[in-house]
Amino acid sequence: MKTRTKFVIGGLVIFSTLAAISIQGLQEATVFFYTPQEVLAAPADFENKTIRIGALVQPGSVEWNARQIQLAFKVTEDSKHFIPVVYQGVKPDMFREGQGVVVEGKMQGEVFRAQQLLVKHSEDYTVDPEHQKSKEAYYQSLSQ
Repeated sequence: MKTRTKFVIGGLVIFSTLAAISIQGLQEATVFFYTPQEVLAAPADFENKTIRIGALVQPGSVEWNARQIQLAFKVTEDSKHFIPVVYQGVKPDMFREGQGVVVEGKMQGEVFRAQQLLVKHSEDYTVDPEHQKSKEAYYQSLSQ
């Protein structure tokens, strides 16, 4: 066999091995996003499968246990159907009832065990008018 043929075959073997490893890694790292209605339609399909659920925190459903650092609440998108969520970890500062959240974890029976909790927030960032006035007064005092 010629040297060039050996290099081509070796290159193809290396390329196909790297491609197979990349595809397998992408499949394992992919986490799909669902709504509560999709999960509630077939909860057995999501049993012990890592997924993300995007919804609103149901008002009146939040229970924070500071001693155990555990947060329990319900997520909904229509205020009629709920998924109970249990999150073990520090409660995000922006977490509120009625707030949009994305939880990543696994369904275990009727409960969603979240490993990650992301809080949606407004993209509007504004400065408090009183803070702005005090800041302007401070800069003016420096220039005098």
